[in-house]
Amino acid sequence: MVEGSLSNGKRQRLAALAAATANALLVMFVLAVALPLLPAKLADPFWLLAFTGAFCTNGFLALLAVLLLHLAAALEPGSRRYQARRLLVRRSSRLVMVGFLLLLPLQGLAAWRGMEAAQSLSFRAGRVQQARLAQFRQAVERSATIAQLQSQLAAIQAPPLSPADQRQGLPVLKADLLAQIKAQESSLQKHGGPRVPTEVLIKDSLRVLLLAPLLALAFSVSARRSSRTEVQA
Repeated sequence: MVEGSLSNGKRQRLAALAAATANALLVMFVLAVALPLLPAKLADPFWLLAFTGAFCTNGFLALLAVLLLHLAAALEPGSRRYQARRLLVRRSSRLVMVGFLLLLPLQGLAAWRGMEAAQSLSFRAGRVQQARLAQFRQAVERSATIAQLQSQLAAIQAPPLSPADQRQGLPVLKADLLAQIKAQESSLQKHGGPRVPTEVLIKDSLRVLLLAPLLALAFSVSARRSSRTEVQA
C-alpha cells in the first residue's frame, strides 16, 4: 500500500528522513539517560532511582526511533541497509523489552534501600540538631553578661544577638532564648528530625512501575512485527 501510493523518489526521501530522525532520537535517548547520571554509582540507591526514572521517562524516544526505523524499512523493502537495520531493531527490541522488565525488581530494591537511606539521613540530621541545641543551651546558661553571651554564640557559630536583644536585661534575654531552645527541642522530639519526603519516592516508583511494563509490551510488539516481516520477505 505504501509503495503504490507514493512515487519511488518520495519513498526514498521519506525513508531517509525517517531513518535520520530515528538516529537523532536514539542519540537523544542515550544522552538524556547517560549524561545526567555520570559517573555511575550502582551502590547508591538514589542513583538507581534516578536511573530507572530517566530510563522510563525517556523510553518513548527509543520507541519512536524504533517505529521510524520500521517505517523506513517498509518504505524501502528492497534496501539492504534498511532491512539490516530492521533486523537489528528486532534483536534490540527483545533486549530492551527484557531491560524494561528488569527495571521492576530494580525499582523495588532501589526504593526500599532509598527509604532506608533517607530515614538514616533523617535520624543523623536529628542527632546533629539535638547536639546543636545542647551547645546553644550551654552557651546561654554559662554566660554571666550579654557580652559573654555574644562571645559564646560566636564561638559555636550561632546567629549573633540583634541590637534589640542586647538592649534587654540579661535575665529576660536568657529566659527568652531558653524558651526558644526548649520549643525547638520539643518539636524535634515530637517529629524525630527532618521529615523524609516519602511521597516523592512513592510517586516516582509508581511511575516507573506503570511505564516499564507498557514500554516492555511496546518493544515486544516491535520485535514480533519485525519477525513477521522477515518471514514474509
